[in-house]
Amino acid sequence: MRRLVVGAAIIVAACGGPPETPVPVAAPGSAGAAAPAPIRPFLESHEQYYDIEGSTTGALREQMHRLGPRDGDAARDALTVWTIDWTYAEARTADGCGLRDVKVTLTLSTTLPRWVPAAGTPAHVVDSWKTYFQHVRQHEAGHRAIAEQNARDLLAALSSMRAATCQQVMDAASRTGERIVAEGRAKNRAYDVQTKHGQTQGVVLPP
Repeated sequence: MRRLVVGAAIIVAACGGPPETPVPVAAPGSAGAAAPAPIRPFLESHEQYYDIEGSTTGALREQMHRLGPRDGDAARDALTVWTIDWTYAEARTADGCGLRDVKVTLTLSTTLPRWVPAAGTPAHVVDSWKTYFQHVRQHEAGHRAIAEQNARDLLAALSSMRAATCQQVMDAASRTGERIVAEGRAKNRAYDVQTKHGQTQGVVLPP
């Protein structure tokens, strides 16, 4: 009985959730009968910070540009990296072959700026930062929603897959996994383009 493990990483520039132990990703309600495979992906979410200093918004922007995570050659205020791993085994039947023990795990890792205002920092700078960071989290929630939906789509597709032979179903599962992950990558890129990396959602730190 063969078992296949496939992984794919998606790196998304974001502008973004406390560390969590693995928990099932909630799936949209459906009336379908429960499948023998797991009905929900598992989520592992991690958050890390880099510290910045300054008493003006200009200084904070400069620090984020210098110390923030890199997305290729570009500096980002924040960055989310997510990976989907999936495993399954073949399940032979009298009339063909399907998949059993399907498991999809979504791992999210977000890097964010962290600022502690020094004594005497102007109130308007503190207020601007609070508003900016709130919008960063809003933008990040959009990336997370796309990732979770991608994991659910992958699990649903694999769980229902059948073919005449086990070789055919395994080949189809591999192709399907790569296609769905690529779709998730494309949706994340489109989200950043549409929101200008969160600028249209308020991810702007004004002077």
